[in-house]
Amino acid sequence: MVDRREFLRISGHLAGTAMLTGTALRAHAAADPSYLSATALVAQFRRGQLSPVDVLDAQIRRIETLNDKVNCITVKHYEDARAAAHDAAARYRRGNARPLEGLTVAVKDEYAVNGWRTTMGSTLLKDVPPAQDDGPIAARLRAAGAIFHIQTTVPEFYVWMTTATRLWGVTRNPWNLAYTPGGSSGGSGAALAAGFTTLALGSDMGGSIRVPASQCGLYGFKPPFGRIPTSEVPYETDGPMARTFDDMNLLTDVMVGPHPLVHSSVRPRLRYPARYESVSGWKVAYDPMPHMTALDPTVTRAMAQAIAALRQAGVTVDTVDVGFNADDLDTYMAGLMSTSMGGMMTEAMKHPEQLMPYTRAVFEKMQGKAGPEALVHTEELLNEYQRRVQETVFLKGYRALLTPTLGTPLVPAEHGMQPDIDSAKIGDQQVTGLKFALTWVWNMLGLYPVVSVPAGLGPGHMPIGMQIIANTLDDLTAFQLASAYSRAASPLYVGNRLPDFRNEQV
Repeated sequence: MVDRREFLRISGHLAGTAMLTGTALRAHAAADPSYLSATALVAQFRRGQLSPVDVLDAQIRRIETLNDKVNCITVKHYEDARAAAHDAAARYRRGNARPLEGLTVAVKDEYAVNGWRTTMGSTLLKDVPPAQDDGPIAARLRAAGAIFHIQTTVPEFYVWMTTATRLWGVTRNPWNLAYTPGGSSGGSGAALAAGFTTLALGSDMGGSIRVPASQCGLYGFKPPFGRIPTSEVPYETDGPMARTFDDMNLLTDVMVGPHPLVHSSVRPRLRYPARYESVSGWKVAYDPMPHMTALDPTVTRAMAQAIAALRQAGVTVDTVDVGFNADDLDTYMAGLMSTSMGGMMTEAMKHPEQLMPYTRAVFEKMQGKAGPEALVHTEELLNEYQRRVQETVFLKGYRALLTPTLGTPLVPAEHGMQPDIDSAKIGDQQVTGLKFALTWVWNMLGLYPVVSVPAGLGPGHMPIGMQIIANTLDDLTAFQLASAYSRAASPLYVGNRLPDFRNEQV
């Protein structure tokens, strides 16, 4: 990952085929190895029924056919990927395959990969020197046999929940091109939804894994701070994204663990088992977070269906109100910008004319608000929210907390591109800014593990997501519940529940 100090170091380089649609796309995808799960692919690779080269070639064909519609890739790294796929095929033949052998992983334009540029979605960084080494996660995944074939789009400096920049253009959602795949890991989410990759990397400092997971019908994990070696900013973390729970679980198990160069990384290493026990008899709380945002009626219905699936698995679900409030977002943002994120903000604001409207609006709003006092206020809010979560949920005997991920899935792809285009639709109302997201509290409360799971499809064929939160550092409880949910709920990416690249405003 390129951290904020790295941004300050490189800031001296700042710069003054035929289309298928609808039913045909779904039928094509159903027979395409591009959409096979990682766990299924590994099994077929081991049996010699399929080769990593076959899957990579199929995904490249999809990219070349469909990415003009989606626009989720910054740079393609096909030559190196093909060499890695041939090496992976040879390892399977020799019987010495590694955990992620031959699986493609889309890399968010934030991770440091040897020889790759990290632009952070900004024209200010389009000519920065490439990385000289793999960062901790890239090195760990490469050693596990992963294949890096594409770099994926992000909003400028990762500060927005849609993915549109002057440098790379507008990234669109394969489920419905009129809407965003989310942000800031929107390119990774779109790549998974489009069948361009088997696994993907994201990062999260306000919902940047969970929002795209919700928008793209994926499983995404915001680990507790330190579980994955990321940075020293306590509000952010790297994390995995995938189309199935088992794939997310597999990728997580490779990503986690202490790293000698990342002081915050937690010891000892946690192992994520391939299978989890039943959750029958559990008590779980559900907070619709009414003081954060209104919920689109389709989100309310999707949450009811997701809760019903858990009840069928033997889980008792009670409604609670922790008391999270949307007005506290500014306090969190001021605290975030009082970390090394603030150094990036200061440097970027030397070139305000080159910033995206949403970037400039966020940074201008934070001018004069960051600093020691802001950190004090954020810490006070954190302590208050911690007390409420414990007293309302975990001290009452609940094993986990459920919340929606977003108030609405209907966020236009161009949201934030212009100063007057920053609204989303909730029911019959238009809401502005980013307060429709129910994610940022778990970045401030950074030690809570959060899994975002798909809760169903809403209007416009757009996915809806649900967050599963376990107690601090209790990842395996969140994963156990998410695993049970994934087996009880109706899955996406099967039958007619596939992206069809429609373009319809609801």
